[in-house]
Amino acid sequence: MRAIDRRARRLRRYDRTGGELAGDPRQATGGGSQAPEDAALEADLQGMGMRLFLASLTMVFGGTFVAYAIIWWKNRANWEGILDGREIGGLAAATVLLVLADLFAARALKRAPDRAKAWSLTRATIIAATVYLVVQGISWVPLLEASRKPGPAGGDLRIEGFLFLMLTFAHAAHVLGGIVANFVVLYRSRGGDGPRRGALRLLYQYWRFLTIVWVAVLVALFAFGRA
Repeated sequence: MRAIDRRARRLRRYDRTGGELAGDPRQATGGGSQAPEDAALEADLQGMGMRLFLASLTMVFGGTFVAYAIIWWKNRANWEGILDGREIGGLAAATVLLVLADLFAARALKRAPDRAKAWSLTRATIIAATVYLVVQGISWVPLLEASRKPGPAGGDLRIEGFLFLMLTFAHAAHVLGGIVANFVVLYRSRGGDGPRRGALRLLYQYWRFLTIVWVAVLVALFAFGRA
């Protein structure tokens, strides 16, 4: 009985928000689209899939942070700082850009009924995230160049620099994945009315997760990245 009540409330919520369910003639049964009950079930499954995916990413990033802390603990006697003015400036710029991408994704979800506006905001998310990757790449250049210079073990890149690259590169790789996902959503909505609300919700959840993880990355870098 409770499950039926939850499903009924979900259908009414979709009606009020102008989602992909009842109230949209293109989604009516018999028109080649899903019935409201089927669309609600699909949304539930998509949400569960995203939660499982984010849970797996949490374990991946959590393991990375634990490895970082262990390496710092073993080398703390000779630990040297990696964060200078240039690196801090790059981290600040990357933070602003990632927050912008998160806000654009949140705004796109809120403006989902206005498909044209949602499309523009999804594109703005891609732009902000792409510039974020450029800023991160610029911050990696000095460290990568140091690793190519002659020195012990084939390079002068200290363990601090390697860990900085490990954390920021792992996060940037997932940002790139988010950009690809945004492109896929825009591609599938081309020539139509814009991204669907369900897709925008999943994108918003992913970008919010990446923003939270980035905060954890910053905490780790400033806690262990200084001498």
